[in-house]
Amino acid sequence: MPDYEVLICGLGPVGQLMALLLGDLGVRTLAIDRAPDIYPLPRAAVIDDEVLRIFQSVGADAAVLEHAQVQPRASIMTARGVPVDVLAATAGSLGHPPLVSIHQPTMERALLDALAQRSTVDVQRGTELDGFDQRGTHVDALLRPAGGGRATPVTARYLVACDGAGSAVRASLGIPFTGSTAPERWIVVDAQVDRALRKVPHPYFVGEASRPSVTLPMSPGRHRWEWMVHPGEDPTPLLEPHALDAAIAPWLDGERADIERAVVYTFHTRTARRWRAGRVLLAGDAAHLMPPFAGQGFSSGARDAANLAWKLHSVLAGAPQQLLDTYETERRAHVRAMQRTANLMGSLVQATDTATVQARDAILHRFNGTVVQRWVTSHVKPLPSYHAGAFATRPARRSGRRTVGTLFPQTGRLDDELGRGWSAVAIDELAAAKLTAAGLVVHDPGPEAAWLTRRGLTWALLRPDRFVFAAGGGHDVGPGLAAWRALQPARPSVRAMS
Repeated sequence: MPDYEVLICGLGPVGQLMALLLGDLGVRTLAIDRAPDIYPLPRAAVIDDEVLRIFQSVGADAAVLEHAQVQPRASIMTARGVPVDVLAATAGSLGHPPLVSIHQPTMERALLDALAQRSTVDVQRGTELDGFDQRGTHVDALLRPAGGGRATPVTARYLVACDGAGSAVRASLGIPFTGSTAPERWIVVDAQVDRALRKVPHPYFVGEASRPSVTLPMSPGRHRWEWMVHPGEDPTPLLEPHALDAAIAPWLDGERADIERAVVYTFHTRTARRWRAGRVLLAGDAAHLMPPFAGQGFSSGARDAANLAWKLHSVLAGAPQQLLDTYETERRAHVRAMQRTANLMGSLVQATDTATVQARDAILHRFNGTVVQRWVTSHVKPLPSYHAGAFATRPARRSGRRTVGTLFPQTGRLDDELGRGWSAVAIDELAAAKLTAAGLVVHDPGPEAAWLTRRGLTWALLRPDRFVFAAGGGHDVGPGLAAWRALQPARPSVRAMS
């Protein structure tokens, strides 16, 4: 028998979340990272309601929100200094605030604290993956102390690479990481502040043609500034202490800001050619990169974890191996959509030529904040949906008709009632009885019943990640249950042999 069912290489936030999700499903997991502790400086700055819902599924949402800051809106400031709200963060349909600023190291600490409570997950920091081979039914791996020392062999049924953009696992598999690199670079400045900045109550994209920038509150007591380095420009003078002080001074109104770091980032849009090679799977930055303008980099990795964890658990329990192929089928298309959106927003924010800036600002003024917000809500961060994958029927292409393949809403904490596995919601008593008899946890959706009735539905069968697997009107749940049973373990006792 292998030492573990899943070996996770990389313990950034995506690896942590993957380990938490697997641990809650009872999967024997080993998570390793070459660093002795979490990275002490922030990288990701915002998360959304979908990520918080995933955190809720592992009981970590309250701990994360305790040290986060809910943002009421996000705005673009035109070249004339007029702010236009492009995102009004009103309550959405997932049960959590749609826009939340974080301090990533603090968020990661909350996830690690939760991970320490999972008896089925072992964590080894200061440990690197020195090599691996696939042996048909398992993966043989060599683990070595990051500072050097004797290698230790470990076996696992599957290896999940969460080891970032420079993934050694991806490289060893020879999987190309194709895409593009932006010609612009950005300076990112993080500071501790003695109180919230009066002039920056929420995130601003500043559309100055001379030097586009971004400024946003992070977690309480912290603030971030970003500004663009023009193609071919030497950023060194911009990083001088007096230059940094001068750049942030206009945003201060008596507040004190102590700069923690100032670094230059280059933004990439890249995707791995394939996300699965036998028993090895890629997730997070190891699988894809995107610019930060839509705030969807880490969020995309969190979706990877939520999508893959339950599928690994199912296959380990005896479900068909082909279920793992649907991970890339579902996630790749959504990642591409987020990459396109991030690059589109980047082109608007980074505009420096007069004609483009004037056209952008004219659109913002002409169509006003409400219309822009509607576009942002529907294109930048719509409720995720999949067009193919592990569903009873192929999801509809037209969004107005789509039910299967969409994320089921929760206005309160419905997920807590549904549990960790497959579940169902029903407003028809006979349909509910049939679903219950099949062994599913069935819940009266309460406020979410309106979602069903608007679509002419009386029941929906939900995957562990809360995407609608099957749905229907009336009493007939047979086809949905048949498709669900096809994904269940053929023999519950074969988990250790999968």
